[in-house]
Amino acid sequence: MKTHPLTLGICTLILFSCSKNNTKEETALKSSDTVMTVPPEKDDTPAEEMKELSKTETYRLVPGSKEGPGTIDANDIAKLSEPLKAIAALYSGLGGSGCEEGSCGLTTALGLGKQGLQAQKDLVKKWFRKDAAAEQLIEQNFYQAPSSSSNFSDFKYLNFEQKGDTVTVNYNLMT
Repeated sequence: MKTHPLTLGICTLILFSCSKNNTKEETALKSSDTVMTVPPEKDDTPAEEMKELSKTETYRLVPGSKEGPGTIDANDIAKLSEPLKAIAALYSGLGGSGCEEGSCGLTTALGLGKQGLQAQKDLVKKWFRKDAAAEQLIEQNFYQAPSSSSNFSDFKYLNFEQKGDTVTVNYNLMT
């Protein structure tokens, strides 16, 4: 089959013009306090690394309890990376975990000492800059009423699921 040179030239021109329009550059979608980066389509990641990125990792910080507050799982907490510890430190200000006299189980298990100490504030500030909820919790020293109080909260369960750079937080708060 013979191809006319003019036809071949036109097909080549169309092919190049289509491929130019389909390439994506790295872009960032911004809102007031979050940035999501959309990577380019081209992916040079080796297959094994891709498998690792698509794997879902589950951390059960406070495994489920049907009747009362859950208990802290120090083994899963020990596996947390610094960003995940920051998320846990933030959530320890949203709900309690056996809080008594300024100490809460989750904050202590994270190695941050008593609730609202500088270590907890610094970790949350580092990973949640310009986040209104984080700033409010920091201003309130992450206060949690004692579990013996009539106005308390405790996690029935608190779980993290991480798939690549996406983290889902699942929890049930008993108040």
